[in-house]
Amino acid sequence: MEMPDILVIDDDPAMLDCIRMSLITMNTYQVRACSDAFQALEWLKTESFSAVISDVNMPRMNGLELLKWVGEFDSKIPVILITGNDDSEIMLQAIHLGAYEFLKKPFLMSDLHITVKQAVQKHELLVQNDIYRNHLENLVEQRTKELNDARSMLEKSYLNTIRSMVNAMEVNDIYTRGHSDRVTAISVMLGQALELDSEDLQNLRIGALLHDLGKIGILSNVLKKEQRLTDTEYDSMKQHPIIGAKIIDPIGLPDCVREIILQHHERLDGSGYPSGRKGAEVLLQSRIVAIVDVYDALRRDRHYKKALS
Repeated sequence: MEMPDILVIDDDPAMLDCIRMSLITMNTYQVRACSDAFQALEWLKTESFSAVISDVNMPRMNGLELLKWVGEFDSKIPVILITGNDDSEIMLQAIHLGAYEFLKKPFLMSDLHITVKQAVQKHELLVQNDIYRNHLENLVEQRTKELNDARSMLEKSYLNTIRSMVNAMEVNDIYTRGHSDRVTAISVMLGQALELDSEDLQNLRIGALLHDLGKIGILSNVLKKEQRLTDTEYDSMKQHPIIGAKIIDPIGLPDCVREIILQHHERLDGSGYPSGRKGAEVLLQSRIVAIVDVYDALRRDRHYKKALS
C-alpha cells in the first residue's frame, strides 16, 4: 500500500530538517519539505498530500495565507500549524480558516507523530466519503435514468395501446375516421402560432390525440344515431370527457393532458360540459382543442349534416 505524502514548510532549516527526519524514521510517510510557501503551492497543484505541516511566521507568504489557499484548493487536506507564540488573534484566524491543529514550539516529536497520524486518518476518511458520495450520486443517476427509460417505454406502450383503441373506435364510423389525427395536427399548429413551449406543445399533442377516447365507453347506437339525440342520450354523450380522463389516470400523464380531455367541450360562457367552466377556468390547451374539434366537425360530413365549405 502506498504511503501517505506529508508536506512540511518552515523557513527555519533546522526545524524543517528535524520534522522531516522525525517523520521519515517512522517508515509510515513519504515527506516533502521546503522553506518557501510558494514552492509548496506548486507541489500542492500537481501532487496529492494527506496532510500539510506549516510554520505560521514565514516571509513572502505566512502560514495563515497558506492555510486559506489550501482550504480553497482542497478542503480535505488537514493543515497543522506550528507557532512560536500564544497570539490568540492568530489562533482565532486559523480556527476560522479551518486549521486542523496547533503545535507550539518547542513541542515533543511524539506529539507531532500523534497529530500527523490523526490528520492522515481524517484525510483518508474524507477521501473515502467523497468516493462513496460520488459512487452514490452516480448510482442514483443511473437508477433514475433506468426508471425514466422504463417509464418512457411504459408510457409509449400505453399510448400506443390507447391510440389503437382510438383507431378501433373511429374505424367503425366513416364520419369520424381520422378525426383525432386531424385535431392533433391542427391543434399543434395553433399551439406553435401561440408560441407555446415544447412541454406545453407535447401535452397539447397527446391531449388532442386522446380527446375523444372516452367515446369508447358510449353505446354504439348513441354514437351512430342519425336522428337528433334524446335528452337522456345527450346526457350519456356528455360523459365521454369524464370517461376519457378516467381511462388515462393509471398512466400518470401530466395533469394538463387529463384536463385537455376533460375540458375540450367546455365553453368560455359556461354553457359547455361536463363542469360548466367559464373564461380563464378553461385551460388554454383545452380551448385550442375545443376550437379545432368544432372546426373539424364542421368541415366533415356527418350523419345529420353535410360538411361546410
